[in-house]
Amino acid sequence: MDAVLKRMGSQPLLGLVCLLVVWGGLALGHSLVVLLVAATGGVGLLDGTISWLMGFLGFVLVWIGMKRSETQGTILGYLGGNLIWCGSFEWSWRYFSHSLAIEPVMDGGFAILSGELLMIQATTLVVLSLLIFLGANKDTRCRMFMWFHRTFNLRPDSMTPGFKRQHARNTAMETVFLIWTIYLFAIYINDPRGIRYDSIAAMSITVGILFWGIWLFSQLLKQRGFGATFRYAIPTGNILWLPIEAFARWGLYPEIWIKPTEYSIAMAAVLLLFAGVLAMVYRSMDAASANAVAA
Repeated sequence: MDAVLKRMGSQPLLGLVCLLVVWGGLALGHSLVVLLVAATGGVGLLDGTISWLMGFLGFVLVWIGMKRSETQGTILGYLGGNLIWCGSFEWSWRYFSHSLAIEPVMDGGFAILSGELLMIQATTLVVLSLLIFLGANKDTRCRMFMWFHRTFNLRPDSMTPGFKRQHARNTAMETVFLIWTIYLFAIYINDPRGIRYDSIAAMSITVGILFWGIWLFSQLLKQRGFGATFRYAIPTGNILWLPIEAFARWGLYPEIWIKPTEYSIAMAAVLLLFAGVLAMVYRSMDAASANAVAA
């Protein structure tokens, strides 16, 4: 295992593996929600109980991760952020769209935007407002916020000397906000009342996002260390996920992540890769800590 980890710990394999794990997490998140709804029959007491337990487990993982090393904290924060999104956020959109009986946006007899997606669309200004608050953090290490600080001379103040980053909390927040933001991008691109899913503008934006993601991937391959590389892979993977989903809707390949029972073997392989890589890296950090204590 040490030989595998050593090889995986160097670029370009490290960046590629981290990107694949993030894509696997996105695919599994979709499958988890689909299976949960199918198993519970949709909005109801059982669906709500399981969803909120998932969200609570996500917060527990983040809290535990705040006391771990950078790599372990990153892994726990990422897992926690995904569970918080699937358990708390997804359930909220699903429940309230059902409770308020929000009608989907139709086009040509097909439901293009469900009530759940319209609930997410209604949070646009909430997301923007929260991002402004987060961007006002003088100790942020977020690449996007730091770019805005440099480019528009918006740095709030000097960074705190010796400030220690909370990798689990930061990774969880980044995971939630990136999923949220990519949802909003996809909604506005596909909305038939605006850009429209089958327009030249929608296709051009999608291709533009693809090139942006490819540039981010080139930067991903320059990162060092699993923690830093994995955290960079989260925005890279989420941004590239938008064209991945768009190309599936264009008919280039099936959306296996929303049909986990139909493509059970493929999704089982994704789950094994996802869990195997994260477990192997996490356990290697435990072993490294134990060796350091023994020495």
